[in-house]
Amino acid sequence: MGSTGSGRFTDYSGTGNDGTTGQGSGGGASGIDKCQQAFSVILEEIAQCDYYVQSKTVPATGFALSIILDGRVFAVDSNGTKVGALPTQFNYLAACLKSGVTYLGAVKASSTAPIPTVEADFVPQQT
Repeated sequence: MGSTGSGRFTDYSGTGNDGTTGQGSGGGASGIDKCQQAFSVILEEIAQCDYYVQSKTVPATGFALSIILDGRVFAVDSNGTKVGALPTQFNYLAACLKSGVTYLGAVKASSTAPIPTVEADFVPQQT
């Protein structure tokens, strides 16, 4: 079993049919700009990210985060320390970030057991 698609970037939201990025409306006909929508996410690879490696803990509820693109889309603290990676379903954010949209958020819930877990809410910032 695997995913289906044409093998083109246009299979991903945020990429227009002509290969351009931004506006977040490629991949669907809804006309909704996904770049301008708030979202909640459970971060991945927390135990491998610098924040956990350095502190051996996860950020507390209310801890401020933002989003960066560093080969992959990551949530970071105010110092730019990676807290966790966003799941691939949020890859469309790469095009949003490249077009100048920024995201600020906060930890909604976190736990160190049984595995490090961080859930966060993010909202786009007007540029």
